[in-house]
Formats: sequence, C-alpha cells, structure tokens
Amino acid sequence: MGYLKADVRAELLLNVAIKVMKSEGYAAVTARKVAQESGAAVGHINRHFASLSQLKCQAFLAIVHEKSAEHKAASEASSGIDAVLALLGTCDKKTRDIEIWREVSVLAHQDRALHEIFVYALNQWHSMLSSVIENNHLRCHDMASATAWRLIALVLGQDLLAMHGVIDGDEEVLRCNLLHLIRLELQPDASAR
Repeated sequence: MGYLKADVRAELLLNVAIKVMKSEGYAAVTARKVAQESGAAVGHINRHFASLSQLKCQAFLAIVHEKSAEHKAASEASSGIDAVLALLGTCDKKTRDIEIWREVSVLAHQDRALHEIFVYALNQWHSMLSSVIENNHLRCHDMASATAWRLIALVLGQDLLAMHGVIDGDEEVLRCNLLHLIRLELQPDASAR
C-alpha cells in the first residue's frame, strides 16, 4: 500500500473492520484480516487505534449509528403503531445485524468499552422509541419510557427464545407476537387529535 495520510489510513482501517463485522461478525475482526483486506501492515492498527479492541468498538458504534439512522428514517416515514413497529421490527435475514447484536451482547460482559457502547445503543433505541410513542400520540398504560422498555424487552426476549428454538423463529410469527403486544400496550389517543 502506498503512503496515506494518518486520518485516511485510520478511516480505511475502520471501514474494513465495519465491512468484516457486517459480513462475518464481531469476533471475525482480527488484526490480520483487517490488515490483509486494507492492504496495510498490522502495526498500522496500533498506530491509529489504542488497540484492536478499540477499532472493533468503533466499528460496532458506527454500525449502531448507521442502523439507528435507517430505523429512524423508516419510523419517520410511518405513523402511529407502524412507526413503533419500524423501530422494533425484525432484522433483515439477508444481513448479519441480529447475529452481531447477539454476539456483542455476550462479549460486552468481558469488555468494559464494548459494554458502554452496548448500553449506549440500548439507550439510544429506547430514546427513539419513547419519542415515537409520544410524538405519535399513542396512549400508554403508564409512561412512554416504561412502555418502550417493555417493548424492547419483548423483542430481545423473543429473539433469544427463537434463537434457542423454544418458539417459532419465523419472521411472520415473531411479527404477529410483537404486533399483539404493541396493540395491548399502545392505542391512539383520541383526545390528542
């Protein structure tokens, strides 16, 4: 690889880490693989990042921001319960999004920096969902914040049960379960119109 300015090389390494993470998973991001796919020497990773772990955390954070923006745009293009569903809906099976999320949820217990990013991602998801509930004038049994956490818990719990084969993991079955709880938790507030 020819000479690249430090910020350009760091961005290249980060983009390669993101690409590997999206296609093969979090653990698949190794120094050797990033160096090989970027055409850089392994030593460049430690020149631009404090560690391989920091590079992986930054790659995961970039994926979180990208997916948050995609889900937010889908939610803003909808209204009412459909807007909520856009933030909670199942992941596209053609991507590894849900596998990365699962993997990071386990690894976050072993890596403080990754744990902080994972908690940040959960809080960001919660904040977006709470706002959508409030902005779409959906009536809750209690606070929008508490309802948002329950809906997130359902999505995560349902995914866990489907992953282990305890419940049917068919996307349509999972979506029906989710819609059922959304309808129990949220109703359009007629007084807000």
